Amino acid sequence: MAVARDTTDANIKPLEGAIVRRYTAGTTIAAGEIVSMMADGYVDPADTTDFTAAVVMGIALSDALVGERVDVVVLGAVQCLTGGTPAALIYATDTAGEPAATAGTKGVLVGITEAETILFVRPEFVDRS
Repeated sequence: MAVARDTTDANIKPLEGAIVRRYTAGTTIAAGEIVSMMADGYVDPADTTDFTAAVVMGIALSDALVGERVDVVVLGAVQCLTGGTPAALIYATDTAGEPAATAGTKGVLVGITEAETILFVRPEFVDRS
């Protein structure tokens, strides 16, 4: 089974030691989505086809509508995946908010899987071109 975002809101949760920051949603966000800081100061689902939307901040912990506050794990372990393989790299993709084992247009590492459902968030640009 391929790695994917867990779409069950109740399953999305930070684990011990995770660093959580609160941001304002610039568009609709679903729990478990990878989010990026946009030039307007809001977070949107990450989309690696656009450089600005590839500035990954972390994983949203809840659903949010435009203008609502949303907690985001910016560093550390979060339960948010299905089908993960321990020690696999997880990237942001060209599908807004969704993770994959391969990079999208802009290579942006989101983190490393610790278990089938757990991602250790540690965003990093791989491709800045």
